[in-house]
Amino acid sequence: MKIMIIASSEAPALRDSRTDSAGFDRACLDAAALEPAPVPDKPIQADGRPVYVSSALSARRTAEQLFPGAPLRVESLLDEIPLRSYKDTDRELSAAQWRRMARLQRALGSSRQPESRKQTALRAERLLEQLEAQGEDCILVSHPGFIAALLDRFRARGYDAARSGIFSVKPLERILLTRRDLHCGGCSHNCLLTNPGCGVGRDKARRKAQ
Repeated sequence: MKIMIIASSEAPALRDSRTDSAGFDRACLDAAALEPAPVPDKPIQADGRPVYVSSALSARRTAEQLFPGAPLRVESLLDEIPLRSYKDTDRELSAAQWRRMARLQRALGSSRQPESRKQTALRAERLLEQLEAQGEDCILVSHPGFIAALLDRFRARGYDAARSGIFSVKPLERILLTRRDLHCGGCSHNCLLTNPGCGVGRDKARRKAQ
């Protein structure tokens, strides 16, 4: 099973605005209904793979632009981790600063944040179990915060992640997830055994097929 994950495009208002705590909280509540920035990437062929999207408009619009004509399946387990301001204040900060402080507060276990790390991990685990039960190649369009949590669960379950970015997950990043035992592991390239690029991989693929 191969799973492609794509981080949805983001609404410019969320990226560029400065606001106080009440404004940030309103923006977080409204985020799911905001129109995202256009996707500059070329369309991709879904090739019959199911395309799952979160319930946010940004995920649906991203999928519609990247996979035109492909049927979309809304899955609320893919929704972004909800955040709120880390404190009530009239001081204005950028959206990035508000989110950074809210995520730090969440990491420290504050009950002010709507969803705990444990709840997010359980949500990611439920999604992973559903996908493994179906056992088919698929595409997921979600959001940077939840994707990071989802990657942790996939790695714990024995998956390798090939990312188009580094460090934190950014909008429109693409990630390919495959089972670790489907890879060669014989060199730094760690090719899939379906397309080994060295003698070690070809030998391992041959033995696995016997």
